[in-house]
This record gives sequence, C-alpha cells and structure tokens, in this order.
Amino acid sequence: MRDRGPNLGLFLLFVVMLQFGYPMTLQGQGWTLLYTLLYVGMIGFGLLVVRDQRDRVLPVLLVGVALVFFALWVALDPLRSVALLGLLATLFAFQVGVVYSLLKFVYRRSPAHSLNVIVAAISVYLLIGGVFATWFSATEILVPGSFTDSAHPDEPMTWQGFVYFSYVTLATLGYGDIVAVSPWTRSMAAAEAVTGTLFLTTVIARLVGMYVGVTPGEHKDGGAAD
Repeated sequence: MRDRGPNLGLFLLFVVMLQFGYPMTLQGQGWTLLYTLLYVGMIGFGLLVVRDQRDRVLPVLLVGVALVFFALWVALDPLRSVALLGLLATLFAFQVGVVYSLLKFVYRRSPAHSLNVIVAAISVYLLIGGVFATWFSATEILVPGSFTDSAHPDEPMTWQGFVYFSYVTLATLGYGDIVAVSPWTRSMAAAEAVTGTLFLTTVIARLVGMYVGVTPGEHKDGGAAD
C-alpha cells in the first residue's frame, strides 16, 4: 500500500481549517467564498486518502463535486434552505465515506507507521464532530425548535453554531449555552459524546497494541524506542 503520510497530514490540515475556521463565514460573502475553497482542498486530499480503495474513489468524487456545488450556492445565497440542506447532506456523506476509509486504515491488522495511524485517528475524531454537526444543523432546519441557544435566544440557529455545539459535545464539555430540546436531538447529542469517548479509548488500545507487538529489533530500526 502506498504511503499515505503526506496526504493524511494535508487532509488533516484542511479539516482543521474547515472545522475551526467557520467564523470567517460571518465576515461577509468574500470570506465565505474563501472558506469554500477549503472544501476543495479537503475533497482533493480526501480522494488521495481513499485512492487505495478503488470502489470508493468514484462515489467520494461524485459527492465531492456535489459538495462544492452546494457550498458555492450557499456562499452566494446563504438564506436558501434547499442549498443549505444540499450542502449538509453532501458534507455528511463525504465525511462518512472518508471516516469509513480511515477507520479501516487505523484498525487494520497489517503493520502501519504509527505516526500515520495517529494522524488518521485525529482526522477521524474531527470528522466525527463534523458528521454530527451536519446532522444537528439539518434537524434544526427540518424541525425548527429542536435546539435552543440561551446566548442568542432571539436569533435563529445557524450551522456555525452547530459546529461549535458538536465539538463541545464531542469533547464532553457541555457549556450549556446551546441545548438539545427534543428527545431525538438529546439522544443524538448523547450518542456523539459516547462515540467520541469510545473512539479515543479504542485508538489508545490500538496504539498500545502496535508498540507491544513490535520486536526489540523493529524498535531499534524504526526509531520508536531507544
């Protein structure tokens, strides 16, 4: 299998900029269009990440093209609900597809470079937050009132707010400013917190297993231990 290291690192970079650079979309249309370019980078390196799984390259590419289309539509017409729902749906599908590919890489039985596994695991963790953020945003659009925001009670919920809420929930911080109200959204919020905790636990076990299973000679050659 070809080395994924550089592609994984760049993919993670774009994921980080997308997931935590969303405030720039609140600064005007020009900044929103610039933010949209980050989707292009994430999709490009996402394709390189899944290229070894040939049956997934075409679906990820098609979803990626649709994602860019809806992202541009939202940038030009942010109040159009159809465009935003299309963006959320394609972003959800793209992230799920890449997460599946990366999970197979992280938990595969064959040997893997430990740094690549760590970068892939971090990418998965951040994408989990992105997957739930799209789910929460779509739910609020389809069923208004599913969430409340005590910090801005008189303003409609935005997808940017759900990105923040998702990562606060994933990290089990629970600030309490944005709250899930309906039973199903509460259930999904709880599921995200549990998913994040279980994923970190299993990744730690995977990394420990990788090092425990390495012979002294391999430690010396690979530089993993003195």
